[in-house]
Parts: sequence; structure tokens; C-alpha cells
Amino acid sequence: MAEDPVLPTDTAFRRIRPVHVVRDPKVPGGRRASGAAFTDDSDGSSMSVYLESIVLGLGLSGVDVVYGKPSSWAVAAIPVQALLDEEQSVVPDPITGAADPHPCDPAHAVVDGDKKEKRRRDRIARAAPLVHIVP
Repeated sequence: MAEDPVLPTDTAFRRIRPVHVVRDPKVPGGRRASGAAFTDDSDGSSMSVYLESIVLGLGLSGVDVVYGKPSSWAVAAIPVQALLDEEQSVVPDPITGAADPHPCDPAHAVVDGDKKEKRRRDRIARAAPLVHIVP
């Protein structure tokens, strides 16, 4: 069964490692994700995100995306339209049957497209404010 397409009006939540949270006095809260946080995985697989519409439909919130993560992990909210503008495609990829399931697994998606260009990663980062940081 094919997944429903991801709407441009949806938002993609991206987990941000502490090393990729940088100080920036020009943004609300004084911190943002670096462009390096928006690359494909080191094993070559596409960048992982969680779709807000599904997360909310599960009765969860963006905070739940970093459930189980240690202090200083963050969540960035990327408008799907911003990803589309950067020639990325967002494809639902729900995780099923995981040995250690995460509450947001049904909302998992991947972002396919070339992210090698630093300017592209930086534009995605600017469009993706941090919405939560684990205390």
C-alpha cells in the first residue's frame, strides 16, 4: 500500500545532536541548529525526520521526538515547503517492528535529495527554528 504524499503545509521535526546546536544572538532564544545538522546519515541513508501531522495524530508533540535522548539534544521544525524549495523530497518511512520502538516511529520519514552544497544546508537550517532542547 502506497503512503499518502507529504503535504507542503506539513512540518518535519529533525532531531539535532548537541554538537550541532550553536549560539546565535540573531535568533529567538539565542540558539539554532547548524547547517551540518541537515546532512544525510554517515552510512549514506537519507536524512531522517518525523512528520508533525502524524506526531500530533498520535497524541504526541515535537518534544516526544527526542524521547529517551540525553541532555542538550534538540528538535528543529522544518517546513516541508522549505525542503521542497531546496529540491528535496519528503517520503513517509514509518518504522515498524523495531526491537526498541520509539513512540514517534509511525511518523518517521526520509528527506531525499542532494545536501552536499553548504549553502543548501544553511538555507534549510535558517528555515528550521529549534522548538525544544532537552534540559
